Amino acid sequence: MSPSVALNESQTGLFYKVYHPNRAHYAPGGKNLLQSINNDRFAANRHDNPHYPFADKDEWELVKWFTDASLTQQQIDAFLQLGYAKRNLLSLKSARDIRARIEMLPEVPRWQHQIINIPGGYRTKTPITLYWRNPLDVVKDLYRNPIFSSRLMPGHTFVGIVLASDKTPLTIGTGNREMHPVLLSLANIDAGVRMKATSRAFALIAYLPIVKFSDVTDHEQSILKARLYHWCLDIILQPLKIAERQGETMSDASGLLRVVHTPLAAWIADYPEQQLLACIAGNQSPVTTAFLQNFGDGTARPPRTRQLTLDAIKEVLQEHSTIPNVDAIRAGRALEPFWRACQQRGLSSVDSPFWSDWGDACPSAFLTHDPLHGLHKFFWDHIVKWAVNIMTGPELDARLKCIQPRVGVRHWAQGVSGLKQVTGREYRELEKVFIAAINGGVNPPVMCAMRSLVDFIFQSQNLLFYGETFHALSEALREFHWYKTAVIAAGGRLGKNGVINHFRIPKLEMLHIIGRSARLLGAPYQWTSDITERCHITHVKTPYRMSNRREHHSQCVRYMDRVEKMNVFGLFAALTSNEASLLNDIVTETNDMADHYPEQTWLSRVLPEEEAVSTKHFKARTNLFGKKTSIVSDDEMTAIYLNVKPHFKALSISTIANLYNLPDLRGALGDYFQKLSYLDRSGQRRSRADCSMPTSLFHVWQKFRIQHRSFQDSRIVAPHQTVEALPPDSTKLPFGRCNTVLVSGDNGDCTFAVSEGCRVIQIRIILQPVLSNASTDPPPYLVYGEFFKFATEHTSIDEAQANTSVYTPVPGIDMFQVNRHKRSNGSRMGDIVPLDRILQVVELVPKHGLHIDPSLDCDNSLEGDTFFLNNFSNKENFHAILSYQ
Repeated sequence: MSPSVALNESQTGLFYKVYHPNRAHYAPGGKNLLQSINNDRFAANRHDNPHYPFADKDEWELVKWFTDASLTQQQIDAFLQLGYAKRNLLSLKSARDIRARIEMLPEVPRWQHQIINIPGGYRTKTPITLYWRNPLDVVKDLYRNPIFSSRLMPGHTFVGIVLASDKTPLTIGTGNREMHPVLLSLANIDAGVRMKATSRAFALIAYLPIVKFSDVTDHEQSILKARLYHWCLDIILQPLKIAERQGETMSDASGLLRVVHTPLAAWIADYPEQQLLACIAGNQSPVTTAFLQNFGDGTARPPRTRQLTLDAIKEVLQEHSTIPNVDAIRAGRALEPFWRACQQRGLSSVDSPFWSDWGDACPSAFLTHDPLHGLHKFFWDHIVKWAVNIMTGPELDARLKCIQPRVGVRHWAQGVSGLKQVTGREYRELEKVFIAAINGGVNPPVMCAMRSLVDFIFQSQNLLFYGETFHALSEALREFHWYKTAVIAAGGRLGKNGVINHFRIPKLEMLHIIGRSARLLGAPYQWTSDITERCHITHVKTPYRMSNRREHHSQCVRYMDRVEKMNVFGLFAALTSNEASLLNDIVTETNDMADHYPEQTWLSRVLPEEEAVSTKHFKARTNLFGKKTSIVSDDEMTAIYLNVKPHFKALSISTIANLYNLPDLRGALGDYFQKLSYLDRSGQRRSRADCSMPTSLFHVWQKFRIQHRSFQDSRIVAPHQTVEALPPDSTKLPFGRCNTVLVSGDNGDCTFAVSEGCRVIQIRIILQPVLSNASTDPPPYLVYGEFFKFATEHTSIDEAQANTSVYTPVPGIDMFQVNRHKRSNGSRMGDIVPLDRILQVVELVPKHGLHIDPSLDCDNSLEGDTFFLNNFSNKENFHAILSYQ
């Protein structure tokens, strides 16, 4: 499993591994996934033509494009009949011929189907058909896949099984068709790789049947469906259970044979499916002993262990020995008494859970917390709704609309109260501005309740969990439960029938398990169902669209079989045609951002550049640290990049001052060139407006990009951010658009110390002097920024910093308050700051009253005097601002 719970650090500051004393044994003689292709029935044909059964590389690429473009057979046939295709002497005759050749590609785990017969005379409209393939074969393919060789820890004898399942609709609005895929991955694969859809680390192993039984009561319907679900999973997963007990010899990615056991590590599912997996009734928690009346009471209940559930099932079966299970039921015998007995014990009437004979598999351990539904959808369904009920939708919308837009950041130009279809991305984006937006619109206790939950959501998404992380989670949840009654009192909890006087919310109850789950399985972010939602498109909806909509299950599995064969063969052909090794030798990568794309990293290392580019199937993240002209901080944590060509070249200082409406610019530059720091002159302007300078010409940029290594894990590079400094435009941007940043103090201080600490500035212009006698070093990049000062009424003494006086966040909202720094004549305080002193992009949100000022909009919202520094603006800022305190 990936090391998401932080280990101790060595003297070098890097993480180290602690190996199990019982080290694994291995033996030579195995073959990895690609090496095994050289032993199939067509290996001899590929000796001279690596792309066989296709004529050459060009023909293979054409067939690959046909598949990726999801062309129908009729469209492919039409293309092959064109004169162009015939003139190029393609050996392909028809779409049927292409499919026949794809079937000749190296084998992947085979699909099979099985008709499930329900004893007792229960009828369904269509036969109950289970489509599945041996999951142990899938595990072997993943384990020996050289793509993951640098992401699978050597020496492991346990391959933790990660499963995911969820129903997904096939049609929109009409048809009411659904499919129920089951996906499999390995816990040994690095979490960052496993979460990338392009890595193909999740493999489809089954389509579960979805049926409706005829002529049964609602209770019987639920019993039969739940039992059918567990029967099917028992059939599918039986090979993994045997391998968990006895071990299975399999080859790893290096061709070494190992005896491997396959315990169930985690199962990703939404809340209803978790209850189905745990065999628990709808009014119970699937992972703790809490029941509906306990939900939301603030007390964490003990885990619902496997033995508790199995003992309860055994008791019911003993009491109802006349109808112990469905096998003993005959037509006409009702299941109602058995159902009632199960309900009394919080059971779902499943008599034989599939996990009961899978080692020590326990639902309270393998059922993970799903951040997509359990955190982000919970935020949208409840916290946002509370705010709308208290403040009204138009008020919340107006506050969101007035936040300054930034490049690459979601701007809520239409508000949120009228949104109907909202995705996980919108949930996350709204979380970043929500608390800052509602400031002043809710009373302090309500603010404490809502802010503590958002704080919990951000802490739960940590990449690494330390002792203080678990403490912060506990404190955030404790704070919410202390203040939650204020939400009801303010009118936040409303339903169809009026006020809801409780917090019996299942997703709220599930927050209690995050700390325990993180200790068992690592950081929760890796168990989000985002990846499985993405797999619904590639593994379910796309195959369905390529079918004729009749008997679509069988057509979907054939489509997935062809796609998987082509993916494996494409990698094999790319390597063999370039005479590259089929072993992915583990090397130390210098580019951290490539870590989550192991296939492309491998190919870029061993193939010619043009070949590596042609095999690329994802958009790589921009790496500013790798650009020659980037300004990289001394600690190599920050990189700043400006385009080589400025937006305005060699403008005079007077032209710039007029264009950007900065009458103080010349004097500020004069002080800078005289090396008079802000502290040296106590903020006063020493240079006159007509002072002389070493140059009168400057290059001007309107934006730059900044990128950080993650404050949580410096091995990870975060996405870059764009900072704008646009001049005023009377028609479009009357005040320009100038973003805000955090800069270090004149002495390099990066803390919130009252004296000489870091400061918030609004960048009005980015410029570089044009010096005729420049040395080999380029002239410095500068910014002119207008200062904000932290609210002096919120300070404290920090004993850890030698009793230094430091600024502190405002209680309740827990954000720093900043005010426009002005001179005695009312003009704004501004100064020249070297570009390399910028620490972080920050977001300022106006401080509101009970109602928003109706004159505020997104263009003028930063023209006021008092703001909150939004520490939720993104996950990295959340941790960065904590680190500066």
